[in-house]
Amino acid sequence: MDNKRGKIVLMYPGQGSQYIGMGSDYLSCMDDFKSYFNLASDMMQEDLLAIIFDKNDLGFKLENTLYSQVSIYTLSALINDYLFKNCFFKKNDVFALTGHSLGDYSALYASRCFDFVEGLELVNKRGRLMAEINEDMSGMMAAVLGTDLNAIESVLSDFKKEYGKEVFVANYNDYNQIVISGIRNDMENAIEFLKGKGIRKIIPLKVKIASHTPLMKSVAINMENYIKNMNLNNPCINFYSATSLGYRGKEELGSVLKNQLTSRINWVKTIEYLIFEEEVDIFIEIGPGKVLSGLVKRISEKNNKKIFIFNTDRMSDINDLKKFLNHFFINQTVR
Repeated sequence: MDNKRGKIVLMYPGQGSQYIGMGSDYLSCMDDFKSYFNLASDMMQEDLLAIIFDKNDLGFKLENTLYSQVSIYTLSALINDYLFKNCFFKKNDVFALTGHSLGDYSALYASRCFDFVEGLELVNKRGRLMAEINEDMSGMMAAVLGTDLNAIESVLSDFKKEYGKEVFVANYNDYNQIVISGIRNDMENAIEFLKGKGIRKIIPLKVKIASHTPLMKSVAINMENYIKNMNLNNPCINFYSATSLGYRGKEELGSVLKNQLTSRINWVKTIEYLIFEEEVDIFIEIGPGKVLSGLVKRISEKNNKKIFIFNTDRMSDINDLKKFLNHFFINQTVR
């Protein structure tokens, strides 16, 4: 690495990254593993580990937003604290944090804007509000693969003109993975419309909400009112919002967490900014799965940018990260 490089960004995944058995590698090697989930389970009045590990056939509940959001936040916070406590890096070693949707809450916890329990309360509130609105509005989301953003937006505009119904781009994940969102009936019609225009690779997601659209306005307002009563701290590490596309301090966090429910997640623009403008070249995904790592890899390869990408899904991944960081920090010290 040359002297101009070596910036670390930690990124935190959102809903959809959950899976049965996530975090199983850490049960025996992270002393606090169960204590984090015990706090979360007490709040939810449900045994989250039984759900995550599919005990007594409870695993189906992990797809329910009530449980998936809290479970992802809890595991992300646990892994985050393990890495910091075991001196993988200190806060001054990390240039910035960013999250994908729900991941904002994990990122803000990591930046000490609130403590773990306060974050649990926030995520629990968010999940319940989103579950409640789905009882009145059956939503749907789907990933459109292999087609660029401009083409999708153009077809959705034609769909609106022809049917008088609107379906929204919810996530701009990478150049050929765009998530659309809306009312289920409208989505089903829009999917057929897209296929009729030659856009055929469309995969419905396992969610029943219309996230990141104006349809979530009531949830967003309720979250904003809830957050107003909290005493948030200023981020101790730069927090970059993937919806508002900028660094945000404590006075703006309420509006960020409100607007991310009704606005597009601009993951491509976020990663482009961090790579090109900030010259970040080390990205570490903190939490279950490898979704964000894959997105960043495709964005960097499309732009012929050499970067280092790590995830923390399993202990073997953490061991690889440790080897890299030990080498990296020794080199930094020598300089």
